[in-house]
Amino acid sequence: MTAFTATFFLGTKTHVRGNASVNPVLYVEPDGEHRPGYITFQLDSKLSIDEQLKVAARFATAVAAWRDEIALRADQQRTATDELEAARAEIARLKAKAGEES
Repeated sequence: MTAFTATFFLGTKTHVRGNASVNPVLYVEPDGEHRPGYITFQLDSKLSIDEQLKVAARFATAVAAWRDEIALRADQQRTATDELEAARAEIARLKAKAGEES
């Protein structure tokens, strides 16, 4: 295996697909399906089917954990936004009430 590092920025057009042929392949297409610049992950044909399954499970576990971290951050941001909006509404209500009492 050749060792290298590459960074691909994923966006809303990113497409991921795979197949379970004799040599299973996972394609990550950052700019959308069937566009240049895609990444291919292919399992070594020397791996047994059980070893291939273990590798695929590691991928799935890592991707699920990544997704869960992003979901948690999104929930935290939504909560902070909701709390800020509620605080602003309460301030506006109190200001309106204070204006009415004056």
